[in-house]
Amino acid sequence: MTNLTSDERESLLHHSVYGRKGERPTERFNPIEGWEKHAMTKPITSEWNQPVPRTELVKLLNGFQPREMEDKWLVYADGPDAQGNASVYMYRSWTHYLNLELKLVINLDENGEFAEDNHRFTEIIWESDHERARQQEEQAKETAKKVCEWCMDVRLP
Repeated sequence: MTNLTSDERESLLHHSVYGRKGERPTERFNPIEGWEKHAMTKPITSEWNQPVPRTELVKLLNGFQPREMEDKWLVYADGPDAQGNASVYMYRSWTHYLNLELKLVINLDENGEFAEDNHRFTEIIWESDHERARQQEEQAKETAKKVCEWCMDVRLP
């Protein structure tokens, strides 16, 4: 067996957690039919004051539909409602277990359109029970950011 360099090990680990680089979604994904989804059994909730740039909102709300086994995540959003509240759900694509839920507040203007700024994640909820999902708060936030970037090309500051 060949010894891997630290860069190769890091790349392999990244691929095992995040899968292959996702294709940017062009329309909103809603897994109503054909996707069995499992809820969290022991969720933990924490506040999260994470800004979301206006330019990233559509990509974030479009989500990510896995197409092959190398796609490790299924991501979709509901909302926003009339007050601008939405949730982003991040499932492992093979197990269909919800690992992360992000509460998003979108600042809407008087016409109900996305305002220029002040959009943010306000809460993060993560699974604390399943072996593969067991993580701490900072790790959950880092995973959420990486899934946003890797799967949907969403850049968070």
